[in-house]
Formats: sequence, C-alpha cells, structure tokens
Amino acid sequence: MSPYRVEQVTDRDPPHLPVLFAIFMTLAPVFAVWRTAVVNWDVWYGPVAWAAEMFAVATTVVFVLSLRRRTRPTPRPVASPVTRTVDILVPTVNEPLPVLEPTVLGATRVRGVRDVIVLDDGNRAEIRDMAARLGARYLPRTTSEGAKAGNLNHGLTVTDAEFVVTLDADHIPLPEFIERTLGYFDDPDVAVVQSPQSFYNTESFTFRRRNGADGGWHEQEMFYGGVQPTKNSTNSAIYTGTSAMLRRSALDAVGGFAEDTSTEDIHTSLRLHARGGKSVYLEEPLAYGLEVDNLRQYYGTRRRWAIGSLHLLLRHPDSPLRARGLTLPQRLNYLSAMVAHFQGLNRLLYLLVPVAALTTGVAPVRGPYAVYGFAFLAFTIFSIWTVVQFGRGHYHMLHSEAFAVADTLPMLAALPAALFGERQFGVTEKRARRTTDARLKWAYRVFALVEAGALGFALFRLAQGEHVVIAAWSAAFLALSTGYVLSFLIGMERYERRPVVAWYTHLDPEQLYRRIAAGSERERVLT
Repeated sequence: MSPYRVEQVTDRDPPHLPVLFAIFMTLAPVFAVWRTAVVNWDVWYGPVAWAAEMFAVATTVVFVLSLRRRTRPTPRPVASPVTRTVDILVPTVNEPLPVLEPTVLGATRVRGVRDVIVLDDGNRAEIRDMAARLGARYLPRTTSEGAKAGNLNHGLTVTDAEFVVTLDADHIPLPEFIERTLGYFDDPDVAVVQSPQSFYNTESFTFRRRNGADGGWHEQEMFYGGVQPTKNSTNSAIYTGTSAMLRRSALDAVGGFAEDTSTEDIHTSLRLHARGGKSVYLEEPLAYGLEVDNLRQYYGTRRRWAIGSLHLLLRHPDSPLRARGLTLPQRLNYLSAMVAHFQGLNRLLYLLVPVAALTTGVAPVRGPYAVYGFAFLAFTIFSIWTVVQFGRGHYHMLHSEAFAVADTLPMLAALPAALFGERQFGVTEKRARRTTDARLKWAYRVFALVEAGALGFALFRLAQGEHVVIAAWSAAFLALSTGYVLSFLIGMERYERRPVVAWYTHLDPEQLYRRIAAGSERERVLT
C-alpha cells in the first residue's frame, strides 16, 4: 500500500474570477510595454517614475498569480489517545507572568501532549515557580544568543519528541491542537503544519469595526485568510513562528531554527522547503494570542519584519534569489513576501514624482499627459480592485490599503539596517498602554501633512491654471494616497481615545483560558 499523501481540495470560485484573471494578466504587460515606450529620459524623475511603476506592476502580477487558486487540505484528525510523541515549546524572554501563564496552562491541557517546555531567556524565579505549579518543564538560558530561534534550539536539545509545537508566549492553544494537526504528518514529506495567528484582544487598533462591532476586520486578515490558503496548491505555505507543529527530523535536517536573521520563522520555512519538505496550511484557529496594543508596537514589529526579510533577501546565502532546492512557485512566493518590504521606498517615489513634475512643469512621460494620467490612475485602481476580488473577502479596499501606506515609515526606517547589516532582534511588549509616544505619532502626522501638502500644491497649480493636465491627474492620485494616510491616522486616534477597558485584564489565567476555549468552540459551531 502506498503511503498517505496530503490531498488538497480546490475551492470553487465565482465564474467572473477566471475572466478577471485573464483580463488583468493581459492588461499588465500591455501597460508595462506602453509605459516603457513613453518614458521621458530628459528629466531625472522620468526613469524614477517608470521604475516605481514597473515595481508595482511586477509585484502585483506575482501577487495575483499566487492568489489564483485557493485550496485546503482534506481533514485528517487523529484519534485519541495520541500515540506519537509531541512536545510544546514556549519561548519567553520578558513577557509578564499574567501573559505567559495562560499560555502554559492551555499548553498543559492540549490533548496528547507529552511535555510542555517553558524556554526562559530571562531566567526568572516567578516563571520557574509557575512552570512547576502547572506541571511544565522549565529550561532557562544564561545567554540570549540567537534570540527566539536560539531559545527554541536550546529547547530542542532536551527533547526527543517526534514532533514539536511552537507557541509564542501569549498564544493560548486549544485542547484539540494536536488532534487537528498531527494526522497530516502521516504524509512522510510533511515538515510543518501551520494554523493562522488569531487574537482575542479584538479591540486592538489593528482591528477595524464592522457593523458597529469590534473584531470585524484584522490587518493580517489578508495574509492568513487570503494568501496562506492559496499557497497550499504550490507547497509554499509559510511557517510563521507560532501556532504550528513541526517534524523534528525535518528541523534537524536544516540545522534547527534559523538563528542568523531576525525573522527566524520565514527563514526556517524557506530552509524546510529547500530541503524538499512539505508545508500544510490549516485555516482553522487553534491558538489565540495578543495583538499589538499601540502604534509603537506596530511600528517596531513591522520594522523588524522588514529588516529580517530584506537581510535574508539581500545579504544571506539562503536568499530565494540563490537558494537551491526551491521550486519556481516557492521561489516566487518567497521573493514576493520579501520584496514587498521595498514598497515603502516605492510609495515615497510616488510622492516625489508628482511634486517634481508640478514644480518644473515637465511631465515624466512623453506624449499627451492626459492619456498617461488616465491610464496610470485607471490601471492603479483596477489593480487594487483585482487584488480585492482575489482576496475573496479578506482584502479591504480602504483598510488594507490604509495599513499598507502606513507601513511606509517602518519600511523606510528598515532600509539602512537591512542594507548595512543590522539585525534587529526584539520582542513585542504585551498588555501595553493604548497610547504611544508623541514623537512617533508626530512622525505619522508629518507624513500625513506632507501628503496633504503635495495634494494642496497640485490643487493650487490647478486653480492657477498652470500645468492643468499634470496638476489634475497629480491631484487625483495624491488625493487617493492622502485619503489612505488620513484613514489610518483617524482610526488610530479614535482607538486611543475610546474609553475601553480590556476584558481579559480582569481575569485570572484559569478564567481566561476557559473563556477563550469556550468562545472558540461557539465560533466553530456557528461557522
């Protein structure tokens, strides 16, 4: 009898999506060829504008290609009792006891777990006592070398389990975690089964209200609900560091968790794929954690992601540009995820070019600027709408773009560190204050003022009757960009001013665990 292989079932899409895909894939190269033919090489911002637009076209094409087919693995739960050995690793460095204890409590109650190992880079007595009280193993380190990945690798030295589950310190697992994931490892090539990162503090500002209720849309919803499921069809689903189970022998084959970049999750994932391992994305929340509470945390996390991804792309031998063993779809998917962190620079160019054209009165293209302006704006809006459609309800035309524009500042701040070698290891603070420091807020306000100022300059030129065509189309595009920035800022300001008391801060670990387990069960019944 041949061994079990994971089977993927393709979702049935509305009939208009294949038609839309064909139209977009036809228009994109036509626009690119035409845009190349009309570059104004006589002004410095002519080729700059062309390069920015070609970057946007190329990244959108690869993105839409990756979203074409959405698949899900055929369920393969395991019966209880679980007969294979599974340990849970919980790395921590400075998370407070009220954040960590519910995670360890939940981990000890996962059906089928052998050991829960608390990996403490902080070597704290209160964490040692908590682990002993809950029946978990406690493993401190005297050094923080390798950061989170080094901590996890330290944990691997004390376990001989066939499989390990990795949980961030704030992610509380559900009792059925192992039962829902372990069965897929009957396929001997499966190296990792990843579930989505889900959050219980849905009042965070990364959530947007829908129909008057918190938690209606989340900033990472497109990735976990729209992107990861489409990666199943090309064996490209990415390990994201938490809420996942990994095969120990596959980890050993790649030298454990990758320690030499600050994004150890995507780096480890790339190594597993390059070694021929399979990944399975299970679109079912199996753990619930804490999302960032304020703008400082959001900025720091996105900057760290950008530094790690660009360092891996540009400066590491495991770069998807050079790594051996990846299939073409896998290489494109990793390139797409990493190159996306250049979008901050690209958006800065999109701001500078209209201002330069309005100042000099010379268009960045040859030929009728009205034709170019219409084609550019129409293709931009059509591209966004195409992504919205292929997001299958997970990509929001306003909120997704607003957060994408807000990522401009952390992405720009990450560029020097990524290009010149800094690797920023860090831990996001949990249960922090809703407000953030004034300097960062003013940085975003200045960014919004610069956008609004550029728009005002375009409108001023238009009112004066100078460079009317350039001013009109520049104003249209800058209005779109300014609207996104203001939407993000308004959402943040409202969040900070809302007198909301987080419900979970008043619960002890037992109450919090029961609340999350009960709530997730109701959610599964309703869906």
